[in-house]
Amino acid sequence: MKQTYTTLLVLFMLGIYQPDSHAQFVVAQDTIRGGIDFCPRPGDLNNSIQIPNDTVFYLFPPDMDIDPWRHVDMYLPNRRIIKGYIRGNDMMRVDDYDMVEVERLSSHGTVSFKDKNVKVSMSVADVSPKELANKQSPNGNYYINGKKARGIPRWGYPRLKYKSIQVSIKGRSITVPKRVYEHLFEPEIDNMAVYYNPQKEIVYIVANNGGADAYYKAMWAISMRRVANVYVFDP
Repeated sequence: MKQTYTTLLVLFMLGIYQPDSHAQFVVAQDTIRGGIDFCPRPGDLNNSIQIPNDTVFYLFPPDMDIDPWRHVDMYLPNRRIIKGYIRGNDMMRVDDYDMVEVERLSSHGTVSFKDKNVKVSMSVADVSPKELANKQSPNGNYYINGKKARGIPRWGYPRLKYKSIQVSIKGRSITVPKRVYEHLFEPEIDNMAVYYNPQKEIVYIVANNGGADAYYKAMWAISMRRVANVYVFDP
């Protein structure tokens, strides 16, 4: 009963913070071609590029004037974002993969998710003023190792940070490197969800952070082969 209540609480919080239920992370999926068309304009196949399956996009709400094309942000390995369009049937919504249920949510700043193949453990900690010394730019934003800090209002100061992210897939333990979360602040461990693609053995961790003042959405895609860069949507 407690586990069910916790899962429902997480889903409720996700609904509160999500600006539009149609805006979300998706991955490219075409089982026949192994890739999809990414166009600079809806239907502009003459200038399209082929994108391999499992490439991550952020999908914006539908526009019936351009259906079946959908407006997306595409994430490149160097963290750059390119805007364009993909067909609505050439993708898989991350939240349509198997959901990994909450195992434990602690008031001490830890949360864990678990099913028969996957376990995810995350912890958060207070931010020390010394950690961000000399990291605030003249425009009032923080930069951590060249990456803009998320979850901090301009001229504001963060209170919480990610301390650790640990993932296990079929018994293989993976420690997520600090570099893929060190610039993400104000984590909300009661406002996140975990999904699993059993065919590709990929775990997706989706987090809604920053509260109302500096909301952003982050997603990690983690497999037994590698840990991908974190994907961030910051409206």
